[in-house]
Amino acid sequence: MYRITARRSGARTHTRRTLTGVVVGALAVSGLIAGTGPASAAPAQVSGASFAWGLSGEQGGGAFFGGCNFLSAGKAGNTGSSRLWTQSDGFYATHDGDVTVEKPDSAGAWAEPSWATKCQDPNGTAVSAGSTTSLTRNRVVFHNGTGTVDRSAGTATIHWQGSFTSVFYGGLTYWSATDPTLTVKADGTGTLTATASGYGADMNDPGKWVPLPATTVTLANLSHVELGESGFTVTPDYLGVAVSVPSGTTGQPAKSAANAPYWGAFPQSFVDFQQSTGQSSYWFTSGGARDAAKPATPLSVSYTAAAGGDDPAPSEGQQTITATVPEQAGEFTWTIDGTDHAVTLTDAVNKGAYLRSTGDLKPVKVTDTRAGAPAWSVSGQTGDFTGGLSGKYLGWTPSVLADGAGAHAGAAVASGIDSGAGLTGSAVLGSADAGHAKGTATLGAALDLRLPATTESGTYTTTLTLTALS
Repeated sequence: MYRITARRSGARTHTRRTLTGVVVGALAVSGLIAGTGPASAAPAQVSGASFAWGLSGEQGGGAFFGGCNFLSAGKAGNTGSSRLWTQSDGFYATHDGDVTVEKPDSAGAWAEPSWATKCQDPNGTAVSAGSTTSLTRNRVVFHNGTGTVDRSAGTATIHWQGSFTSVFYGGLTYWSATDPTLTVKADGTGTLTATASGYGADMNDPGKWVPLPATTVTLANLSHVELGESGFTVTPDYLGVAVSVPSGTTGQPAKSAANAPYWGAFPQSFVDFQQSTGQSSYWFTSGGARDAAKPATPLSVSYTAAAGGDDPAPSEGQQTITATVPEQAGEFTWTIDGTDHAVTLTDAVNKGAYLRSTGDLKPVKVTDTRAGAPAWSVSGQTGDFTGGLSGKYLGWTPSVLADGAGAHAGAAVASGIDSGAGLTGSAVLGSADAGHAKGTATLGAALDLRLPATTESGTYTTTLTLTALS
């Protein structure tokens, strides 16, 4: 993460940034089976499939009561009433069968949290409900999924066994999802469904607590899914999605220039189920202070595919030759040049309508020597500055400083001083397509901070987080 400090003194502004990385979901590259004949067009059987998903930023955000919202492995028991969970309840778990819950540390390493650390951000600081970027970034991981993948047709069906529990407000309301199934169609759309269960609660009526019948819901709708050799990563549909709710309940406000960067909703059947849990408005834009934390986070799926279909027995005079290529050595790493990750921007220049400071991001090196050369990307996102100064005023123009690993620069993001969200929305710094050459690339970006001319003197600080996906 980059910690950005901006000081306004008279007409001058200085900006200072510190960055460490958070790696999300490196997918394993498995063995390849080759034969004498052409590749089969039949669906391939997959085993050992996994998927990792944090649902939303809000699922790991600070709560106005109860500490935080968090994920737990397994299906939680009945508290008997809407109350805070305690460690002695034994409901909280980070491992249950083929399901684990984990979150990154400051170095980007994923590990299972403890009861004591479940509400801490990667730096070990308790998350705050007062900031939509103060997040634990916890996620749930399902292992050992089975099914079929047909890359030539662009279709897949994978099923997992197990449950996870989504807990809000420290336990005042929670629900569970069991046995998820992923389905991908030939047009690149897909769904992740599961059986939802839990307890009916109402934040306005603490006495309400009733078991809910098991209901099949769509946890995520997917678009533009590209089935890779060993998996894929996609952000579920949320932005721009409209949802309807019963009259008399908290609804979705109209989309506007102000809320457009985060306006949307989870699937309708999911929101319908949440009407009973008391969590409904936490899964769509509702006009609340934490709307910016509600959009769906990226979902990563990995699998090992084996050739499908039954081969006929060879006739006399024929031989069947099968060659197995074991997993090749290689790695995907990314680092920030130097031990000092601070960036000092130029003194602000008064442009009349705004104050402008510029500078350069410390270079980010990406090395990819993995077999199969799966696609990768590095993205950045900033939060608001302290003192009420919006993080949207920061923009960048990415570049590839040194070619390698198939890298190409992400699109420029303009400062949001006139319109747009600037870098408060996730933006790609650099990426590479599947099948790229092995090697090392160096990524950079020209930084552009444009502040209102009326910005008061003072010191302002924000955080920019880089995330690598592969």
